[in-house]
Amino acid sequence: MFFENDNAHLQIKTQLVQLYKTNRVPHALLLSGKEGSGHFQLAMFFAKILLCKEVINGPCGLCSSCKKIDNFNHPDLHFSFPIHFSKSEKSEVSNDHIVGFSKMLKEYHCIGKQVWYAKMGNENKQGVIGVKEGHEIIKKLQLKSYEGGKKLMIMWLPELMNIQAANKLLKLIEEPPEKTNLIFVSDRSEQLLQTIFSRLQQIIVPPLENCFVSTYLQSYFNVLESDAKMLSKSSGGNLHKAIYKHFNNEKSQEFLAQFIQWMRLCYSKNISDTIDWVNEFSKKGRETNKELLKFTLEIFRQCITNHYMMPLDGLSSEEEQFLIKFKPFINHKNIIGLNEVINEAYYHAERNANIKILMLDVSMQLHKLIRNSN
Repeated sequence: MFFENDNAHLQIKTQLVQLYKTNRVPHALLLSGKEGSGHFQLAMFFAKILLCKEVINGPCGLCSSCKKIDNFNHPDLHFSFPIHFSKSEKSEVSNDHIVGFSKMLKEYHCIGKQVWYAKMGNENKQGVIGVKEGHEIIKKLQLKSYEGGKKLMIMWLPELMNIQAANKLLKLIEEPPEKTNLIFVSDRSEQLLQTIFSRLQQIIVPPLENCFVSTYLQSYFNVLESDAKMLSKSSGGNLHKAIYKHFNNEKSQEFLAQFIQWMRLCYSKNISDTIDWVNEFSKKGRETNKELLKFTLEIFRQCITNHYMMPLDGLSSEEEQFLIKFKPFINHKNIIGLNEVINEAYYHAERNANIKILMLDVSMQLHKLIRNSN
């Protein structure tokens, strides 16, 4: 589950083992990579090494510490992650959501914002690591370890710490208590505050190979080989995305239906119906909105590559049938403009722009670009 027995990121795993064996473990480590690159699994792999009772070339997987980590109940391994604040539900720190968080990890094996926000009940709301979480982290790590060894804190998405929380943790990150290690797992390390980033030792985690993602799906989720290959290709090395698609096949079909409807409205410039579509689209939640924009970019990419007789990769039969009809409208004359419009829309969606205004404007721009494709 955490790559100790899998053929993934062998070089990084060897590096982590060597840090442990040579007693050069940094007190604050940053594992930086794109979502689904396996950086969270590597954090758990390293945690098992640091707490394992019989390390050889990695964690033994058999001792009591390793088994507790696999079950997410090791008393000296703590987690911090973005949450939705709710005074009515008394939700202000990660520990209020630790049961749901561990359930998600057991189900998905890796994590992404879209699934996590949905688990908390609101895909449209950005999670935050706040100042009360900073207080909680300091409090936990100042206590003695339960088992007499190291204390560990894994923070997922530290870039979502607000300034107050980051300032609260600066001294702890620079000078943690004895036998205490902090492991940060970031999707967007460039968004970390410089004061935090400068105190971390970074290891960059590259995307996983498609063949590994395919094998992983077959081994851990009993996915048929043909389906696993399609999911791995369409996910582009994003293990979380591939697993999400496996669990949400109906949602992928829903994306295609939404995309087809949107493109038809953009082409016809039916303002009234476009407004209705945008209103419905905005109700889906911000993370789902962003996923459709990424889906749109992928369809545009497939259209262009197929113009040059390159095979269609990772598409379902329904997507292939649509793309063959749609690709004449996407070509060398408009692809640069189309990519710029969608990428800019994604940028603004990430920064909490009003989705209704944003997508109506994007639709008008797409009308011009698609109509001028000939």
